[in-house]
Parts: sequence; structure tokens; C-alpha cells
Amino acid sequence: MMRRTTLCLIALSAALTVACDTDDGRQLRPPGSGSTTTTTNPSGSSGVDGSTPGTAGVSPAGFQIALPFAGRAIERRYTCDGEDLAPQISWLNVPGDAQELAVVVIDLDADGFVHWVATGLDPEALSLLPGVGGSVVEAVNSSGDVGWSGPCPPRRQKSHRYEFTLYALAQPLDIAPQSPASDVIEAIEGGAIDRTSAIGEYDR
Repeated sequence: MMRRTTLCLIALSAALTVACDTDDGRQLRPPGSGSTTTTTNPSGSSGVDGSTPGTAGVSPAGFQIALPFAGRAIERRYTCDGEDLAPQISWLNVPGDAQELAVVVIDLDADGFVHWVATGLDPEALSLLPGVGGSVVEAVNSSGDVGWSGPCPPRRQKSHRYEFTLYALAQPLDIAPQSPASDVIEAIEGGAIDRTSAIGEYDR
């Protein structure tokens, strides 16, 4: 009985030696209780369709507004201390069913003071140049003026934040020129299918 057991152990040892032989003179260690197996994709490898593994189903960024001063100080020429020009606004990834765009600018630090409301922006134009014009219809802002009224916060106060919100509208708005900002904003909110915002700051 002891001889049979010994022969079995010898046979098992030989089988393990063959199974673990790498043909280069090294022996592979069988996985133990403390070993870990990790599977990785080679860097730069791609799938059968040319895509990078792990990126399938990732969609591009959504509707976006772009300002020349987003997240920083608004340039003087766009304010009451400069030329008081309406700034250039650009946009990306407009919803496919948008028929018109509209922009609303408010002072977040002055009880929502409305600096600008404009409708009739062409979604395919990609940007609205400084000074506006064209088919754009502008409302009467909180200063009592039609169109853009640049930032003009009280002097020697902390910076005011100005929020620029661009709306994508399902249908063109039939807005009469020189309509009150509150009425136009209500119409914009009612017809919006998407929106995007950015903030600029200004102090004096």
C-alpha cells in the first residue's frame, strides 16, 4: 500500500512539472491563496471598429455657450466704463430640433437685474457677433433701454456676477420689438427645450 502511494505521488509531481514548464528553462509557480490575477487591455489598443476600449457609448458634451470672458473678468469694452458693446456669444451642440435661440443676461448680485434679453438667434450661425443686429429682437432691459446694458456695478464693491443663459427654443418666438424683459423671459422659459449658462464678473 505504501509503494502504491509513493508511485502516485511521483506521477503527480511529474505531471505538474510538465504542465508548468515554459520551454525556456523556467518553471511557473501555481497560483496560491495569496496570488492575484489581473486582466488589462494594452495601451493604445482598439476594438474591431477602431474605437478605443472603454469609450463605447460616450456621447459628446451637451448644449454649450461660449463667452470671451467665461469664468473671469468681463472686458471693459463690454461695460458702462467702456464702449458698452454687447459681447460675442458662441454656442456648440445645439439640439437638433431647436428652431431659434435666445439669450438672457442678469446680474446675480443685484436682485436679478436684467441687462439683456435677445431672441431670434439663428441656431446654425454658431455665434452672435459683438453689437448684435440682423434678425435679433431685443427687449427693454431693467435700465429702461432696448438691447444690451453693460455691467455697471457700484464702485468699490465686490465683483458682481453676470449670468449669460442661452436657450434653445422649439419654435420661433413672435416677440414685438421693445417688449418688456419680463414678458419676453416668460415666453422664452415657456418655449425652451434646453439651456446653458456661463458667468462673467466685473467690479469698478
